[in-house]
Amino acid sequence: MKVYRPGNREKTNQKGWFVERTLLDRSGFTLVEMMVAFTITAVIMVMLLSAMEPVSNAWIEGERRIETHQRARGALELMARELTPAVVDTRMQFVMLPGELLEDSGANYVAENSPAIIWMAPVGPNGELRCVGYYLYRDDYRKFFRLKRIYVSPLENEDYYPKLVDRRDARNLMMRTDPTSASWFTETWDSTAFDEEDPYNDDAIVSTAADGVIGLWFQPFDLLGNPIPWVSKSDVHLSTELIYNSASYFQVATTEPFDNGESFAYLADTQMVMKGNRVPAEIEITLVTIDKVTLERDLEMPQIENEFHSNGSLDAEESVQLFLEELKSRGIHRAEVFTTRVKLVNGSG
Repeated sequence: MKVYRPGNREKTNQKGWFVERTLLDRSGFTLVEMMVAFTITAVIMVMLLSAMEPVSNAWIEGERRIETHQRARGALELMARELTPAVVDTRMQFVMLPGELLEDSGANYVAENSPAIIWMAPVGPNGELRCVGYYLYRDDYRKFFRLKRIYVSPLENEDYYPKLVDRRDARNLMMRTDPTSASWFTETWDSTAFDEEDPYNDDAIVSTAADGVIGLWFQPFDLLGNPIPWVSKSDVHLSTELIYNSASYFQVATTEPFDNGESFAYLADTQMVMKGNRVPAEIEITLVTIDKVTLERDLEMPQIENEFHSNGSLDAEESVQLFLEELKSRGIHRAEVFTTRVKLVNGSG
């Protein structure tokens, strides 16, 4: 009995008999063929991955830059919005000070040689006054470099809100703004006011405005567009550590410089001298930021160094440039600089 199976058939002659033999299919790859195929596939994959790596790195770098830009721009927009309506009078103050002075009021990890700024502005509901401020926070151990925001509402932080009036004692000297200090703002602030990390602390007046900020400068300008000298650099004013103080003794040129060519002059304390009680016409804000990945590298961040013009005003451009050069010398090449100039409504007239 003959059994036929699928496949190729061939006939052979064995001992004179014709025998039909069914040959079974033996389709498939040999070991050599499989090794060649795997080798070709591996080469193609390596080529594809090599081509994709620059694209992937560019994508990641782009994401980092976008994140950094968004943080910095958001912080600058918020500061500009709150600075624009800043107000002063004989009972209120606008002050720029070395950030380290906030440590006397309980702040921790204030970046050395960085400035702080505090003012009053109608940014509450229905234009209600609030105390607003910013300073640079730097914790090298935890790699926290942050722009901190101070916001004091009389409704939520009455004990820390500057006292505008004393109904019991109209002659209370503590109510007066000081030509040499920022105590009008800070006299009631303590460590609790700056402790935002305690989840049970409802009295904190600070929050993080932006992460990754490693450099901060404020440059005030007068009505003629010239940088205002630091009051601490004045030879005639009362001794102070402040940078700018609306309650200090000064005069501002309005349409043309004074006879000596200056457009801003500090005055000596006499019986006839008056406090300036003015905010700057404009303030230029400069931030230097780096991305999160660079922050996490084991690199030491440089200190801020301030350079000055001959008249005692900050040379912000040179200060920033020196800071960037110091960053590069330490292997940090991804720093970004953001600058904006804010016109203060009440400083233009």
